[in-house]
Amino acid sequence: MQKYFAEFFAGVGLVREGLAATGWECAWANDISSEKAACYQTNYGAEHFHLGDLWQWENNPGHIPDKCSLWTASFPCTDLSLAGVRKGLAGAESGALHAFLAILAAKVAQQLAPPLVMLENVGGFLSSHKGADVAHTVRTLNQLGYVVDIIEIDAADFVPQSRQRIFVFALKAALAEKMMQSPPGPQHTGRIRRVFADNPELNWGHFDLAMPPRHKATLADMIEPLPLDCAPWWDESRKTKLWEQMFERHQDALKRMQTQSGISFATVFRRMRDNISRAELRFDGVAGCLRTPRGGSSKQILIQAGNGRWDVRLLTPREYARLQGVRDSFQLPQNENQGYFAMADAVCVPVIEFLAQQIISPVVDQLCLVQSAATSPVETPVRSVSA
Repeated sequence: MQKYFAEFFAGVGLVREGLAATGWECAWANDISSEKAACYQTNYGAEHFHLGDLWQWENNPGHIPDKCSLWTASFPCTDLSLAGVRKGLAGAESGALHAFLAILAAKVAQQLAPPLVMLENVGGFLSSHKGADVAHTVRTLNQLGYVVDIIEIDAADFVPQSRQRIFVFALKAALAEKMMQSPPGPQHTGRIRRVFADNPELNWGHFDLAMPPRHKATLADMIEPLPLDCAPWWDESRKTKLWEQMFERHQDALKRMQTQSGISFATVFRRMRDNISRAELRFDGVAGCLRTPRGGSSKQILIQAGNGRWDVRLLTPREYARLQGVRDSFQLPQNENQGYFAMADAVCVPVIEFLAQQIISPVVDQLCLVQSAATSPVETPVRSVSA
């Protein structure tokens, strides 16, 4: 059975990138950003891409192919992020999820809805409006005939970037009876289990994930070898200002890095601490969560130190891409700032590949079995879903 999916809030296509690696084919994609659309189409073509506000398909869902077994929606995190103003699903951007759910409801009414839906967003989705937003979303999916699981995965298990993300999986009830029997596992973190506990009336099910061994790559493996006399490296005045923003313990750690033979790397975020801008360093070979400049966050700074010196520059868009698990042949926007937005406002590709292997593709395999059993005189026993 050919595996087709529709990608809502597609961005530059990193969900597609991960799914394509496991044999999935995109049949329909949408985003509202013309800049991201340009990058998407450069890499994948324009045949299946539809630029525009998702609400325009609310009353005309026929444009979305019925052959899709999966719908994905990495809806905007702007109103859910701690860096934003926390309007939640009442916000203009994150509230676009309502358009997605409305289109899904229209397909359900036509009995043409996909068997599996995957939503992706930041951890703030769980706490938005004291948990009311995620509960509303799950309740809506339940009413549309889906059983729901929520899992949390840190990209740091796959790439040297700390990036925790929430994935909501909604599976049609008939399939959930066969695929969601397991109790909560390690992917169900404490804050997710609290959502389960706070909403026992909702129709929950749980997938069983076998987490892979943690990768061995480090930040050093992601770095482009730029000559120290080229423009991205900061001059002494900018270096001095950054030094003065560091806590003393970070200055001491950086001094130790300088004295070592060979080169090592650290990343830096500027944060406000007691109304003072501070430069906070991370030395463990893992980058902090990549963020766009919008919403109060800053571009991530790289420190290279050793052999008696230290130097500073911003991580490049290509390094952002590598930290998202993106192949070097992926064409980034020529505009550097658009490159940062393209990669920081996206998903980690190896995480999507993992979820495709563990959850998404097995759903299609099970769907084939169900369809085969429906035409067979032999009945297949049905097992109950664990609530």
